[in-house]
Amino acid sequence: MKNFKLARVANLFALALIIMLNSCSKDDNSVKKKNSTFVMVHGAWQASFVWDKVKKALEDEGNRVVSVELLGHGNDYTPVSEITFDKYVKQVTNVIDSLNIPVVLVGHSLGGAIITQAACKVPQKIDKLVYVAGFIPKSGSSVFGYSAMDSGTLIPSALGFSADGSTVTITNPEINIREIFCKDGSVEDINLLVEKLRPEPVGAAGTPLDYSSDTYSAIANKYYIYTTEDKAISYPFQQQMVAEARITNTYEIQAGHSPFLSKPTELVSILNKITKQ
Repeated sequence: MKNFKLARVANLFALALIIMLNSCSKDDNSVKKKNSTFVMVHGAWQASFVWDKVKKALEDEGNRVVSVELLGHGNDYTPVSEITFDKYVKQVTNVIDSLNIPVVLVGHSLGGAIITQAACKVPQKIDKLVYVAGFIPKSGSSVFGYSAMDSGTLIPSALGFSADGSTVTITNPEINIREIFCKDGSVEDINLLVEKLRPEPVGAAGTPLDYSSDTYSAIANKYYIYTTEDKAISYPFQQQMVAEARITNTYEIQAGHSPFLSKPTELVSILNKITKQ
């Protein structure tokens, strides 16, 4: 009888151990599936700081996030004469190469054009290609050229060019930054954008893209996140670009041009949905 009880206890212990190990294994697998490596590229008149809220939220969930600081933006003071669109692209591909893992490449506004060409340079290293209100110029077209096609944008009315024409800034930033770039943002969000506003190099945004349309088409996992209240790149023009690029996986946020500031939780939720596909 005693041996029977000991055997029963041993069996119950073994069963509990198996259940515990299986549970741990499942938890480990779920964590591995959840984790992603993001590379994020900002737009014009902004810098890598705009991703800070989203970056922190994604990292808190176990993801790895690298936000690229484009030349001449934020804390980078590369002379304007040395800044080119190709160097922007090279910055991004260098980051991707250094990570040694397929990445979720995210681009906003001007950053959309940059990730388009960068992805075509290293298509085998792109897990997902995600546009957040991003430009998708066809090869042979530039960001400035595409912006001029958008009848709904308010940007042209706010531009102020330097004397030599090498840079362009947003005039009356306290008013125009809110109206055009972040109308739904908090006072703190607007103050941050105004405080960190720097003139944008004209040459890079005016450079036509040069990539293989076949290579771009072959990148299967492309996504677009619409910003339906956008006054920088209008919602209808975003839809036009998406149709041209034949992107079928789309989401939308009822927000202005900077949802990473005004609605970071909603943006992170969408990015999580995308990484699980």
